[in-house]
Amino acid sequence: MQIKSIYINNFKSLIDFKLDTPNPFSVFVGANGVGKRNIFEALEFLNFTSPPAFKISASGNLMDSQKTQDFVGGYKIEDLFGGYKNFINFNGYKNGLTIEIKSEHSRFGFNRNPYETDSKSEIPGFGGAIPLKTPYNETVPVILEFEQIAENFSRIFINASEKKKLNITSDNKLNLDSSNLEKVLKRLLSAVNIREEIKDWLRLFIPAFKNIEINSDELSGTDTLLFYEKNSDKPFTKNLISDGTYNILCLLTAIYQSDTPQFICIEEPENGLNPYVIKELVTFFREQCKEKGHYIWLNTHSQTLVNQLKPEEIIVVNKENGNTIAKQFIGKDMHGMAMDTAWLTNFFGGGVPW
Repeated sequence: MQIKSIYINNFKSLIDFKLDTPNPFSVFVGANGVGKRNIFEALEFLNFTSPPAFKISASGNLMDSQKTQDFVGGYKIEDLFGGYKNFINFNGYKNGLTIEIKSEHSRFGFNRNPYETDSKSEIPGFGGAIPLKTPYNETVPVILEFEQIAENFSRIFINASEKKKLNITSDNKLNLDSSNLEKVLKRLLSAVNIREEIKDWLRLFIPAFKNIEINSDELSGTDTLLFYEKNSDKPFTKNLISDGTYNILCLLTAIYQSDTPQFICIEEPENGLNPYVIKELVTFFREQCKEKGHYIWLNTHSQTLVNQLKPEEIIVVNKENGNTIAKQFIGKDMHGMAMDTAWLTNFFGGGVPW
């Protein structure tokens, strides 16, 4: 899939937000409070509210979603995102809430006018999420694109349990906070080729790494992470490994959780990581996008991470008059300047707090 454009209108601070031909591996940078997280949350919202698609129910199981009123998998839209008035900005805009992704073959999104009230809906204008173009019964590329945007979308914010909208209890994909890591990783480690790839990356990222296992207790139904290090015969459980090691495990699991193209938005992946690991992760993410057709988007405050980027991979986010805007630099001549230097010296004309 190649995304041609993304347009978000009236979602929190995203009043008229546009991206043109974003890179599969993209990194959003900017000062605190400019709306970087809102971009990922809007895409997550689109994933929750766009039938026909697979939805995640309250119990965490996948089910075929029917076209509902205000409910998605047993949750009201207002419950998922803290009240519709918080994320729909009326402010005289009569186009309503619009989230749209255009690709080469299809158009996918959510478009409702809050002034067209459905009397049966508790939320004005939300008579159900309406895809701008239903991709089923069309060509295979369109179906695959839809699945990558909807079924295979993940937003990852490790340990941020307060940001989690739904609790996934199955092993098919990670929760936003990676709280079901053991279940998903157990499935991945059962496949020999994936297990060996994950171990190879762990050897690169963590010099002391020796082996990893998931121990399952059939009686209690619990899964326990066992992490083995060199020069130690006893394994470390999840509560004994470092935050950085745990983050690396979560990031690898997110990328390997599906063998089909994914759309993954990762919040602040650098937390707890050594600068060397951050550099290697950029290469890893970039290669996974190229080899497997993933879209992997990050937001970051890491100078080390930004230093490794190419101009087409960086998206600088600013806020003007309360509205979040983005600047892209596809084909930008940096004249030999490092990307982190360009960012922090305000060469990009934004993305810094002063």
